Amino acid sequence: MLYLAVALIFLCIWVFVGSLLFSFFCKEKAIDKLKYFEADYELKEKFEGHKKNKVSLLKNISKALPFVKLSLKGSKKLEIELIKADMPITVEELLVIKHISSTAIAALTYLLFRNNGITLIVYFFIWNIPKLIISKRKKERLKEFDGQLTEGIMIISNALKAGYSFLQAVAAVVEETKDPFSKEFKKLFKEMSLGIAEEDALRNMLLRMTSGDLKLIVNAILIQKDIGGNLSEILDNIGETIRERQKIQDELKTLTAQGRLSGIIVMLIPIVLGLTIYLFNKEYILLLFNTPLGILMISVSVFNQILGLVMIRKIINIDM
Repeated sequence: MLYLAVALIFLCIWVFVGSLLFSFFCKEKAIDKLKYFEADYELKEKFEGHKKNKVSLLKNISKALPFVKLSLKGSKKLEIELIKADMPITVEELLVIKHISSTAIAALTYLLFRNNGITLIVYFFIWNIPKLIISKRKKERLKEFDGQLTEGIMIISNALKAGYSFLQAVAAVVEETKDPFSKEFKKLFKEMSLGIAEEDALRNMLLRMTSGDLKLIVNAILIQKDIGGNLSEILDNIGETIRERQKIQDELKTLTAQGRLSGIIVMLIPIVLGLTIYLFNKEYILLLFNTPLGILMISVSVFNQILGLVMIRKIINIDM
């Protein structure tokens, strides 16, 4: 009976993951709907008719489950995080993923180990995995964007020197660069083309990409719009500043690489040691989870681990 339950849970997880991947890669992003307003879009009616027949599995589940709710403030914050990570999924669908995956894997863990403490730890770990994925995706995307920033600014500056307007220069940088830089400036171009004020469109892009270098550029463009001046020359100077800043940041990352590696190793040592002891002597290690003294020792050790990790990060993170 136990093996049958385990097999059914694994089957449900695989079906859910398969439907999730299908929805993730086949779902149209909200910004792409702006293409309906482009002059060369000839198949609008046909596409809309096809979309009416297409139903999102995760959306239906999120409507069916009453517990998939979030406060307005929390929902807005999570939605912004998904936009920054460029993940084509809604807040409700993400909550469905977290609820189902956490519950299913926690149930499987309880069937295997019959231990409430381990089950609770696994549940909270799986619950926070999407948050870690979103954070990692957001950082990687921001890093790629910053790496393309100097090239994009040079293209805009050269286009302005050639007599292009700012909107035409944005269109040029969309054609000449790659994702994610081209995607963000394509959104900027479409918003400005649809009549959104240039200041609002730039601030929207700054909300999607929280880059310090981009904020410097946006502020320079807005100031130039108010007081005038040679925008191409301003962008050239900012581009040179950004290049020097990125060069220093790369040198700092090289010098602090040993400290980051030491922090990771110190954090993993107790986890690996605990798993090793569990494999050889399960009753011995479970005393830490079944007795008040053991729970107190685990709590103090976790607190010390987090404190040490924070201190190491404070030492190796140098603000510029």
